[in-house]
Amino acid sequence: MLTMSAQRLQDVTQRVFVAAGTPPDLATQMAEILVESNLVGHDSHGIIRIPAYIEQIRKGTLIPDARPEVVEETPGSALVDGRYAFGHIAAAFGTEVAIRKAKESKAAVVSIVRCNHIGRLGEWTSRAAAKDVVAIVVVGGFGGPGIAAPYGGAGRALSTNPISIGMPGGEMPDLLVDFATTAIAEGKVQVARAKGAPLPPGCLLDKDGNPSTNPEDLYAGGMLLPFGGHKGYGLAMVVELLGGALAPGERYNAEGRRGGAVIIAVDAATFHPLADYERAADYHLRRIKQVPPARGFSEVLLPGEPERRSKEERLRDGIPVPEATWNAIVAAARSVGLNLDN
Repeated sequence: MLTMSAQRLQDVTQRVFVAAGTPPDLATQMAEILVESNLVGHDSHGIIRIPAYIEQIRKGTLIPDARPEVVEETPGSALVDGRYAFGHIAAAFGTEVAIRKAKESKAAVVSIVRCNHIGRLGEWTSRAAAKDVVAIVVVGGFGGPGIAAPYGGAGRALSTNPISIGMPGGEMPDLLVDFATTAIAEGKVQVARAKGAPLPPGCLLDKDGNPSTNPEDLYAGGMLLPFGGHKGYGLAMVVELLGGALAPGERYNAEGRRGGAVIIAVDAATFHPLADYERAADYHLRRIKQVPPARGFSEVLLPGEPERRSKEERLRDGIPVPEATWNAIVAAARSVGLNLDN
């Protein structure tokens, strides 16, 4: 296992994307976003994704110099054309539109179509919460076989259909919920694969429908399972319809792509002054923190606390990078004419 500083990884990421045809300002944004995922402990959505994005650029499914734009809007809604740019760039743009409209109209919904992988959804809900906006972000409805089975099924039908919710605190830190509706995110399967580690039981079926803990089985035709059985499956279907029916992906997307990302944003001061919202939020957050820990736990953590603590630790001690991940990044860099030894 290698250990590298955030600055080193940002520099590498920026250089690789520029070499692949990305304008420097967009490459810098991508570097900051991906390494932030590593910092907060979600390596599944960090630099491990670089080789896949370079391959998408090579295939023409990701246009590295494209920039998103609003194509339809009302005071409380906007349709963003991601133009097959980096999904993170489209999501950052769409999030800013949602925040602005929520501030102007109290509530807003933004849909992003022609959108590539937008990375860690908590990035976008955290940005909204930092500006006193409650946000829900979902990605789903892409159709096709997907990589996940419905509850009770033994065939691919869904994507991981993630959802994130961010709520601002006052004196207390913001609340962040961010998870796939599968028992494990596909990116975390990639991380386990890079480490040569097994998956927890109950996450995966092989191509024949048998339970498995081998990450390789997913990429040999296996399928992820929903978390929490029928409950996770129900939430996955909500995300499926939000992304696949509410978002007009079928009208805008090409090459068989469907679905997209949806951002629902509400100004925290919609129903009372912001100070009153913050006081009420802090009451509930403090009330939970004061619950005594159960046996085997040292404290009750709020959603979002593990990420904040990981960031503090990794800024101080560096970011662990599996050698397989680093070797794949070096190979991706070479494929675009960049030698990372220089």
